[in-house]
Amino acid sequence: LLDFAREKTPEKKYSDLNGLIEETAQLISQSAQVADIEIRMDLDPELPTVWIDEDLVRQVIMNMLVNAQHAIGGGGTISVRTRLRQGRAAVDPKSGPVPMAEIVIEDTGCGISEEDLQKIFDPFFTTKGVGKGTGLGLSVSHGTIEAHGGQIEVESEVGSGSKFSIYLPVGGKRANEQRNGA
Repeated sequence: LLDFAREKTPEKKYSDLNGLIEETAQLISQSAQVADIEIRMDLDPELPTVWIDEDLVRQVIMNMLVNAQHAIGGGGTISVRTRLRQGRAAVDPKSGPVPMAEIVIEDTGCGISEEDLQKIFDPFFTTKGVGKGTGLGLSVSHGTIEAHGGQIEVESEVGSGSKFSIYLPVGGKRANEQRNGA
């Protein structure tokens, strides 16, 4: 738990988000197949590189995919989509709207109640049974994405699945330097 919760200084570089998502999805593909869960990918081939710590963002994607798999249980679909979103507000209000890479992970699972939606990013909050989860995954994922200047949003309805949208600024350091005249 301490290793998981301990903050790591991000080691950022320009990365292919689509490639990272494909690699990560491959890691759970066998367990998804055993559970009769189809993973559908719709990745924008024109998505620009993003300035990220690949290991940290991979952990976020893995957490989201595993959570989706657990929510489905058996027999369902996880859809993963990437797109470029222009002019989306960044976490830092001083920077104004910036282009963002959007990752949408949507499942056909059990969904999340309105009451629980208010708390899902809180540390140690979990809807899983004893011994099934720590309640740190979404909290750490939320912190990781915010540390990258992005956001996570969730939409869900009990019985209708969940949709997590992750936004990461594109262009990273180089684009920020150009905007600031460096």
